[in-house]
Amino acid sequence: MGKNYIFKVIAGVFFGLLVSCDNSSSDQFEPSANNGGNGNTTPPPARVLEKITLNSAVQEEYTVNGTLFQKGMLRDGTTNNYYTGTVTYVDNKIAKIKFVGSLTGSTTYDFSISEDSKGNVYNATCTATAAQAINSFVSDYTFTYDATGKKISKILEKRKVAGNSAYISFTESTFTYNGDNIFKADCAKGTLTATGAPNLATAKMTVYSYQNYDAKVNPYSTLPKTFFAAWSLLRPENFYRISPNNPTSVFVQPPAPAAGVNTPMTYVYDGFNYPVSDKDQALKYVYRTL
Repeated sequence: MGKNYIFKVIAGVFFGLLVSCDNSSSDQFEPSANNGGNGNTTPPPARVLEKITLNSAVQEEYTVNGTLFQKGMLRDGTTNNYYTGTVTYVDNKIAKIKFVGSLTGSTTYDFSISEDSKGNVYNATCTATAAQAINSFVSDYTFTYDATGKKISKILEKRKVAGNSAYISFTESTFTYNGDNIFKADCAKGTLTATGAPNLATAKMTVYSYQNYDAKVNPYSTLPKTFFAAWSLLRPENFYRISPNNPTSVFVQPPAPAAGVNTPMTYVYDGFNYPVSDKDQALKYVYRTL
């Protein structure tokens, strides 16, 4: 259960938000009301993802008040730790997201997010507070978009650690798309030069590939992209959550000499092409009708 779950419905905690942040609605949240491309002329009622269960145990749960998203609880990979991310709005836009773990000693992640007039996130800051000060950090993120202004092409993170005032390391994530879906995230991590620029000579690469997308509705697309974008900045295996469709395979290639890991993902759909379970009926998606 553990290894597969991190890719099936990871609850690690966040670019769903930011990789393709076309969140132009006033509250960054438009409940899904399309037919999933199945040709059905009767549209389904508007719905949002409410929870995901595995063998009847809740793995993820999302709270919406009316049509306003409030918080999401996600399992952190294969651990017994669950992070709850609570959002704060300013002028009807998500401005802050704070992720708090369920286990004593968990690192707390506090995001501040800035958006442009199109609803695209253009920068963010994460303050991570760990049980040991040496593991605390502050990361600043800058986002670059493609020519359409809708797809994130790159995210550059610069990090300060243990209360230091100077940046010392970076992570540069470059995205490749297949249509509107994120096909690959190349994440290079290394140190900065004396002038604060990424020193690519020091970088080690981890590649996250989200492969063989279906043509169905991604259940996470019923919730704010900004939320999952933030979670994906912490747990990059989740970047697929901001895509409109569902990958049927996730491959992670860590820096050499570590071996890559491929995880298949399966889906059973309802009449409107929304996933309702995996093929084994163990993993289930529960929606709330609005």
